[in-house]
Amino acid sequence: MLQHIVDNITYYEVQGKRYAHKIDAVLAANASKSNISWYFNDAQFTVKTNWLKEPDTSLAELYAKRARELREQFDYVVVFCSGGADSTNVALSFLENGIHIDEIVASAPISGLNNFKANNTDTSHKNTISETFYTQLPFIKQIAAKYPSVKITIHDYFDDILQFSTDDWLYRSEDWIHPSGIARYRLEREPHLVKLADAGKKMAFIYGIDKPLVVIGKSQKVYTVFNDLAINVARPVFDREYPNVANIPFYWSMHNEDMLVKQAHCVARAIFSNPSIRQFANEIAITEMMNDVQKRERHSKYERAIVPVIYPDTAQPIFQAEKPTKLFLGEHDQWFYDLHSSTRTFQMIASDTRVFYNSIDAKYLNSSKNGFSTFVKSFCIGDAADFLPKLI
Repeated sequence: MLQHIVDNITYYEVQGKRYAHKIDAVLAANASKSNISWYFNDAQFTVKTNWLKEPDTSLAELYAKRARELREQFDYVVVFCSGGADSTNVALSFLENGIHIDEIVASAPISGLNNFKANNTDTSHKNTISETFYTQLPFIKQIAAKYPSVKITIHDYFDDILQFSTDDWLYRSEDWIHPSGIARYRLEREPHLVKLADAGKKMAFIYGIDKPLVVIGKSQKVYTVFNDLAINVARPVFDREYPNVANIPFYWSMHNEDMLVKQAHCVARAIFSNPSIRQFANEIAITEMMNDVQKRERHSKYERAIVPVIYPDTAQPIFQAEKPTKLFLGEHDQWFYDLHSSTRTFQMIASDTRVFYNSIDAKYLNSSKNGFSTFVKSFCIGDAADFLPKLI
């Protein structure tokens, strides 16, 4: 089994058998028309975590604590950085607290964008790739200038896409079946990283996963919700399995209880005190979360609205496109569909996806039929009244 994301106890179960990867679980369930269960730190979060009590420690201190602990655990620390709010906060939680990052990897299909015209006025999900030019690369340039001891790697994954072999790329893709889904995190072609892994160095590949999702449920109960879409973004870094290599979410970890509870309480207070955030708050049934286009569009606006709340020290105005609404051949790879439709790879990807989709029973697809059904775990953090502004 290739490296899966660690720092969590997460797996799927079908007929009593556990699967580390969702796509394997779907295929097993599809063959027997069985149900799928998702486990995400259930023993820890359900039994041991006190979601009702907000920690006194500030978010900035919790981020610094997380960075420091990861630095102490690993010989070589790599942070994936898109320039977005989550990964920016990860990088700065290390660097601005004097905690060294060995390497920052900025993944972008540079060699496949020769005929692409970046546009900083179009924020539709089909223009996501413009973030490379207006957000990601400018941030990386700032880091390089201010922290010259950090190695910067611009990982051009376009060739990885062109080297896809039929079906293999798809079965490595988890939830997000689209060209860049696995290619952006596959670092087999970065020889210095492979050499470190071969040498037995304890390596951490850190992802900015993910913003807290807070919803208002029935009877005005407030919940924080985890969904498997976010966890399944991370991919194996190398083609081979290394026991010394770990894929780690900076935020969503069973070792981050205080941070997760603190974030949820901060967002809940913001929802009830700030109309600009409240308008995007999710007052819908939790089991429907993320499973159709309209809800995903609303969720995208919600995520933007809470950035200053959860990252008060690092939030800054940036160019950002809307999040994709489709999980199969998502709109954020429109650059590939537009510029490389004549390639063998494009035809293979389209064909593989179509055949795979037609082989999956609708019960395992979301309501929009453009991705797998999303699994969620929800934990009550209090009543709405607990988060209303205090009257003086």
